[in-house]
Amino acid sequence: MYFRRSPLLKVLPILICLIIPLYHVYRSLFNSIKNQPLIINKETKSLISFDLNKDFEEIAENLPPFYIRLPNFSDNEAKNWFYNSTYYKINSKKCSNNSCEQNGILFNDIKEHLSVKIAFIKNGLYLNDDCGYNYGDTNIRRTFKYDNEATVIYDKAILYTVPDGWAFQHFLDGIGPKLSHSRSYLDKYPNAKIIIISGARFDRSVKEIWSMLGVEESSRIIHYTGNMKVGAHLLINPCRTPGIHPRLWHDAREVYWSISNISKSLNENKRINFIYIQRTSSNAMNGGRLILNEQPFIDLLKEYCLKNSLNYIQYDHSKDVKHIKHRIELFYNARYIIGVHSGALSNMNFAQPGTTIIEIMPFRSSTSYLPMTCSMFSPEDLKACAGYILYTQSQLLNQTYWMLPTVVNNQGNMNVDLNRVKNLLQQI
Repeated sequence: MYFRRSPLLKVLPILICLIIPLYHVYRSLFNSIKNQPLIINKETKSLISFDLNKDFEEIAENLPPFYIRLPNFSDNEAKNWFYNSTYYKINSKKCSNNSCEQNGILFNDIKEHLSVKIAFIKNGLYLNDDCGYNYGDTNIRRTFKYDNEATVIYDKAILYTVPDGWAFQHFLDGIGPKLSHSRSYLDKYPNAKIIIISGARFDRSVKEIWSMLGVEESSRIIHYTGNMKVGAHLLINPCRTPGIHPRLWHDAREVYWSISNISKSLNENKRINFIYIQRTSSNAMNGGRLILNEQPFIDLLKEYCLKNSLNYIQYDHSKDVKHIKHRIELFYNARYIIGVHSGALSNMNFAQPGTTIIEIMPFRSSTSYLPMTCSMFSPEDLKACAGYILYTQSQLLNQTYWMLPTVVNNQGNMNVDLNRVKNLLQQI
């Protein structure tokens, strides 16, 4: 009997030949992915889950050690000032092989620099604890049993109670690193209350960033005061997070770019902004640190921009009435940012890696090796000083940082040495 071959039988050998190599490709890809370490970033955070049936659970990740490079100096005067500073005296001991110039300062303390944690507490209770890497084990596990143990109880709440988190610069340097690894829970629990410290004001720019994150002040933000006892049936606590780590700061910057719909481009031709962040007696929250010879200083900057085909921008935050997303885009396209030490320089958080940051660092002659903002200390006291925070931020963000120490008068204001500025500009 004669059987006609089915068309399927003719195709079957071809299919088998295709399936076998595809299977091996699949196995190869699967094994390579499986063997990769888990990296928690903005793409994978949403995959992190926890057991709501547990009374307490904490997700932890240890980030790799990192280095912070020394500043760039345009002259020996700037270099000598920094090398005699309390910052260098404290941290130079962390340089491997005593070579700070080659590698920078090593930060590798597990608790302070590397360990990122987020806790989930069933019936959690918050009692004005410090929101930082030193948050105690007992306090973070605190719960309430009866409703009268709390002044207010929410279904779900997320803690971001860093000092002065209502202010622009401290939102970026305090809340930002914690937000970078907990942002997904803002979306996962759209009705969760966001707990921040109540302050003298609530900066418009901070309010706008929260809004772009889907957190409206009217419905979700709780301004916490010290007498409040906040309970939540699910309390999410990202406080035990290092204040500094490049991964956290890079991820936070990606969040700001994302919510502002920044169209990221590697086209360097578009990065032509040279931004001078102007500090005036009317826009400064704290007195002093004004440039007395500002007009010739500005003329020098404009001349440099003209010669180098740069777009000179004089930025005064008090006159900026646009939505924060426009400022994020402005600084995203910056190639150079210059200004006196101030909170407005925190806008560097929106600038790209490689952006040149020039910080004019004011200091008093009586405390010659301390930033003016740390002059309440003695130069002999080796204490941590917040005056170096902008230098630290710039390095965490992989930007190119230059420091220009400048002495101030008795009123805390300064005449900038134009020859030193010109010399610096020739080197960047």
